[in-house]
Amino acid sequence: MRQTFRYTMLTLSFALITYGLLAWQQINFSLTALTHFRTAELHPVLALILGLGLLTPTLAELIGAHRIDRETEERYETN
Repeated sequence: MRQTFRYTMLTLSFALITYGLLAWQQINFSLTALTHFRTAELHPVLALILGLGLLTPTLAELIGAHRIDRETEERYETN
């Protein structure tokens, strides 16, 4: 279940990064409306920031879990 959650978070972060970049390109990479916080219209950079923020810890957990699994397998192979 944890592994499924990690891959779901990884997919979500890549989706947010992709959406942020494509939507930002549609407004010609403008930063003029970045500080206007309306519920109907958020700036695409915020989605980009959220996606990048989710990406780092998710990848760290995946790599850490893979390393622990590999160390456990090596212990069982030596015994």
